[in-house]
Amino acid sequence: MEVLCAGSFMIDIVAPHLPAITPPGGLIYAPEGISVNVGGHAANASIDLAGLGQGGVAAAGCVGDDMLGRFIEEALRRAGVEPRQQVHASAGTAKNIALTVEGEDRRFIAELAANTLLDPDHVIRLLLERPKVLYLGTVGGLRLVDRSLPRVMGAAHAAGAVTFVDVIPPTEPGWGHLTSALGQIDVLHLNEHEARLVTGLESPVEAASKLRGMGADTVIVTLGPRGLVALRGDARIVMPGFRVREVDTTGAGDALCAGVIHFLMGEPDPARVGVDAFLRALLEGQAAGAACVTSPGATTAVTAVNVRRLVAEQGGAVLEATTLSL
Repeated sequence: MEVLCAGSFMIDIVAPHLPAITPPGGLIYAPEGISVNVGGHAANASIDLAGLGQGGVAAAGCVGDDMLGRFIEEALRRAGVEPRQQVHASAGTAKNIALTVEGEDRRFIAELAANTLLDPDHVIRLLLERPKVLYLGTVGGLRLVDRSLPRVMGAAHAAGAVTFVDVIPPTEPGWGHLTSALGQIDVLHLNEHEARLVTGLESPVEAASKLRGMGADTVIVTLGPRGLVALRGDARIVMPGFRVREVDTTGAGDALCAGVIHFLMGEPDPARVGVDAFLRALLEGQAAGAACVTSPGATTAVTAVNVRRLVAEQGGAVLEATTLSL
């Protein structure tokens, strides 16, 4: 095992580019159809990593003993990911409905179901196989793992893994689960809304700086199509986004994380890359996130071919417009 992606497994039901949301009793047809795909941070990131060419990827999440759980397992195997799921007999596999109205942000209708029941000891046992990177997504929505986050991060470091954490707004009050573990997080990814919720600061740069001051080693705050802000060591990086036609933005953050991890895995020591290499990692991450949004579903367009094409076409311009402060 080279990379362990742990967190949520879901079934995503996506209706993109709707002209409107109907009033009660109304009917509307989805102009680009309705897709049913595997989703959830851990599943998305692992499938994206495999699509980028990364070998040795395993995915851990909690599913129900039902046909949807088996659908996820089969989809992971087809994608080249080793499923290491926990099966819960009394909870169903989680589902999420994503509706995108033209010109508006996404609407989600989700259930937590088995996702909240992922056992931290299940993750810790998998860490004994000594992956080089632990990606832990959906922090804030993993009730049992959240309560043991410092222990899970400690186990990852004891196994020699780089810890990469991706968050969601918490399902239980407060952010103590995250702040208590920041000192053991090597790379923290949040979007600007999540960064604002954690820190109370409007500025993504100030929010990232505060999170670094609270212990996180590297902080990446994504700004949607506007790009990202990242703090690593003494460097502050502001990088614009790639320009693509958005079809479905579901999973873009997971794809970005996968792109960053994939690049770092190509380095001799993923934990200690310099600023120049980290810039390239962010560039691959942004290209993976941009590729993701060009097709319905969270993982369908995240391929090595698509990412290389975007980097070849726009990577030079993105790097030229990037600001680096030391």
